[in-house]
Amino acid sequence: MPLIIYGQFEPSRFVLVTFVIVITVIISTNRKESTTSRVAAIVGSLIEKHGQEVRILDLSELPSDFCNPYMYEARSADFMKLFEYYIEAAHHLVFVIPEYNGSYPGVLKLFIDASPVKSFWHKHASMIGISDGHAGNSRGQDHLTGVLHYLKMHVHYHKPKLSGITKSFDTDGKLINELYQHQLEEHAELIVK
Repeated sequence: MPLIIYGQFEPSRFVLVTFVIVITVIISTNRKESTTSRVAAIVGSLIEKHGQEVRILDLSELPSDFCNPYMYEARSADFMKLFEYYIEAAHHLVFVIPEYNGSYPGVLKLFIDASPVKSFWHKHASMIGISDGHAGNSRGQDHLTGVLHYLKMHVHYHKPKLSGITKSFDTDGKLINELYQHQLEEHAELIVK
């Protein structure tokens, strides 16, 4: 439906405003060079194809003083700089979550718990579960969905579950599972709408 403006129209009084939507893809493990980081890189490049700004937050790069007894009251300047750039500036958060002990990694829960909670309110979130097992971290997605709802986030319904993930890459690190490639492309397309 077209926008109808009543009254006098003075072009010199209107300013065209464009918004850059920032989407942060979160590598939800602190393991270096993980399969999770490979999937996150694919997701990020697929979202960029839709003209969105993508930032990739690698939880393995959290400041060394991140976990300490005072992290809830006095967050370090390094942590807050990282948090503001990746979380506060983002409109949408994409969590790539590997299965750890039947759920999602503890470092992700610690990161969320140590963060200023109100910064998550009313943001959009989506997730991609990965595992070497057969369920694609379905249970971890359910657990994280509950936490994100508690944080008043809008969680997207499309939640790809990529099982047998290690076998889905060739020796050069390229995703060779066509079904998974299609699911990730569909996910990127849906979240940018």
